[in-house]
Amino acid sequence: MKFRTTIFAATIVLAAAAGFAQLSMAKADWARGPVQYFMTKDEVAQWNALKSDAEADHFIVLFWAKRDPTPGTPQNEFRGDFESRVQYADQHFGNARQRGSLTDRGKALILFGAPTRAVRSGGAGAINRPTTPAQPPSTEAEDTATAEQQLWIYEGAIAEKNFGAPRVELRFIDRMGNQDFRMETPRIDFTAATQRAITSAITRPSLTVAELQKQQPQPLPAATQTAPPAPPPPTTTLKTAALETAVTNARPSNKALISYAEFVAPTGDYYVPVELYVPASAGLAADAADTFFGVIEDSTGKRVTAFEEPAALVASKTDYFVDRTLTLPSGKYTAILGLAKAGAPVVVTSAPLELNTLTKESTGTSRLILSNNIYEMTAAAPVRSPFAFGKLKIVPKANEVFTNKDELGYFVEIHNPGIDTASNLPKLQMKMDLVDSKGKTLAGAPLTDAQALPLSGAPGAGQYAIINSIPLAQMSKPLPPGDYTLKMKIIDTITKQSYNLEQKFTIAA
Repeated sequence: MKFRTTIFAATIVLAAAAGFAQLSMAKADWARGPVQYFMTKDEVAQWNALKSDAEADHFIVLFWAKRDPTPGTPQNEFRGDFESRVQYADQHFGNARQRGSLTDRGKALILFGAPTRAVRSGGAGAINRPTTPAQPPSTEAEDTATAEQQLWIYEGAIAEKNFGAPRVELRFIDRMGNQDFRMETPRIDFTAATQRAITSAITRPSLTVAELQKQQPQPLPAATQTAPPAPPPPTTTLKTAALETAVTNARPSNKALISYAEFVAPTGDYYVPVELYVPASAGLAADAADTFFGVIEDSTGKRVTAFEEPAALVASKTDYFVDRTLTLPSGKYTAILGLAKAGAPVVVTSAPLELNTLTKESTGTSRLILSNNIYEMTAAAPVRSPFAFGKLKIVPKANEVFTNKDELGYFVEIHNPGIDTASNLPKLQMKMDLVDSKGKTLAGAPLTDAQALPLSGAPGAGQYAIINSIPLAQMSKPLPPGDYTLKMKIIDTITKQSYNLEQKFTIAA
């Protein structure tokens, strides 16, 4: 198989020296950065013909305005998304030779967004390694059997949007062991996909500077300061009698399971996402429900809140789920959640909740969440959305049952880790062990540096997450059906704090 040496062989050439003759270095560098990925050929020519920094400023303003999906609002969502991807790439993909956003992985992330899932194999510290047989070196490329690799998989609507195909794989290989991951030539037309991304980003191609100036909003008069209305008291009853009866008679059920977590939003607000998970074994169809309802009782049995709202089952692999966010103080509760169709209960179950309210300054971690479905949504979710962080969606596998064909995905939120003053980022290390029901360690990853994603989208103090997956299909030996535990130790090398997490799961036949 032939490998590309790089995907940065001048997709866009901006080196027309005459065009830069009268631009300051800072302005000239703007178009040499990752923004080049989205510049059309006409824009490259226009940029190269600019004569002053003032003209460059007009060009840059117009460049972003042409790509603003909601021109009537103060925010440019395309620019915000672009800058978040650049920031993440610079923080996580850089090497001694390049800034992260100018690497192969950086370009793929910025153009196409995060993959539906990513699989790491080979290299030191991998919890599993592919059992690829050794191959003799060739004149095309060196043997990569032991090199660290990352496989980015795009599936479903995201793959169709970006590549016009239901599933696309991009493979990146660190052949030299220096974190310089180069993309292997993909089996799709990468140039066509890049052009599609460039074209689809532009929402107003004919916009001019003059038209943009006319559209600038006029300042509004200062609003009269009034006290906000008091929030209404929480609802504690359901409006449908049949659902009240179902709640009264509810018992734990294997037809639906409840999963919950405790997080802190970038705004500093504590919230509790809950999920009602319906495994395929329940035998429900996608249209089996049109209502999600529930009641939360405190430790004395007193109701503290209730809800009844329209909802549709969302597919997660072969299972289904619905979810929502609750706001509750510390304490022990019982959650009774169910689904209904046309006013009649379809399934109802109950489970305990034990909550410890977190603050903006709290330290520690969330519980360890396992999932076989971590994916990117087409649009960023609002803050405090259940199990969603920007465009990233986590679907907890509430029944904790996996197969050897699954990705064993894991997610943990780190609350206010120590921040390194030089990088403005945390310095975390992580060790993992996969243990069977008899306590025997079957596989593990030694203590290595762990990359943490800032959930606010910006470095600095706040909430971070460790997200990755274990491709069970690539285990050297398939896990026999049975019960297992994933154990994780996280060390904050700045604060010297350590956290031990574990989560049980089952491998089905």
